[in-house]
Formats: sequence, structure tokens, C-alpha cells
Amino acid sequence: GQRGGGGSCICHDDHPTPWSALQVKSYHGSMTTSDTAATIDEEPRFSIAEASAATGTSADTLRYYERAGIIPTIGRNAGGHRTYSADDLGWITFVRRLRATGMTIQRIAEYATMVRNGEGTITDRRRILEEHRASVAAAVDELTTVIAVLDRKIEHYDAAEHGIDLDCGEEPLRHANQVS
Repeated sequence: GQRGGGGSCICHDDHPTPWSALQVKSYHGSMTTSDTAATIDEEPRFSIAEASAATGTSADTLRYYERAGIIPTIGRNAGGHRTYSADDLGWITFVRRLRATGMTIQRIAEYATMVRNGEGTITDRRRILEEHRASVAAAVDELTTVIAVLDRKIEHYDAAEHGIDLDCGEEPLRHANQVS
């Protein structure tokens, strides 16, 4: 299904086109759909256990995301059990990436509502993602700085283990006024 607006690509992953069942199956290894696929002509469906394994998201979290409107309403089989499409799995993976990079549940829910509201929200959706990207880029810059500090400290300890004094002097205090 279309969840991203602006065409059939929801661009929720590294794939520029919607996920096919083959992409999902090959991406997630041994996952099978034999128990949940209705017929060869229908889109493969995945149980909540398969969706959980495929996306690394617990079944409880999947249920919560659905209740909160973060993921679309998930289809049900004749027995009333949730059945996820390949697009659903892609959307869940995208949500996990947003969460992993610090986007709040509230902001993701806002974004998901815009997606459901269609084409008229594309500019606002782009703005949300641009703002989030800027936040992620700033975090990456900060982490890059932290890695450099850690590398210097590790180098110091490596030298100390070999009896070499690197004479840190005032180095640890040099940037103290920049710490907030």
C-alpha cells in the first residue's frame, strides 16, 4: 500500500522502490511466509512473530505502535490474528530508525498522521525529516568529537603501558569551558 504519498515508493529503507516479498525474505534470511500467505496471487502476509523477527521489534511494541497510530492499522486473517505486509515491515523498519536516531514517539505519530493525510502534507513531512536529519547530523558531529577524545585517551594509556609519558599537561582542561 501507499503510505508515503507522492507515488508508490514509501522510501522507508535503502530500497528506492517498495519492498517486494522477495526483498523481505532475502533481507531477513530464513523467514518464511508459508503459514501466513493466503494464495500465490496475493501479497505475502507475515504473522506478528515473523514481523517481530524481521524488524527487531517486539510483538508488544508492534501492538503499541498500531494502537498509537504510528504504524497503519494492520490487516487480520480469518482467525483475527494480525498479518503484516512487506510494506508494513518497511514502515516499521523506518520507524525503528527514526526512534534509534532520537525522534520522539509523539513526533513519529505526528509524521504518521501526515502520511495518512496524503499528498497535501508532503512539504510538512519533508520539513520534519529535514529537521530530524539536522539533529542527527549534529549528534554525529558530537560523536565524532567524542571518538577523537577517546582515541587520544587510548593513545595516552597505550603509551603509558609502554613507559612513555605523553605529558598531557593542560590538555584535559583546554576545552573545559566548552562543556555545557
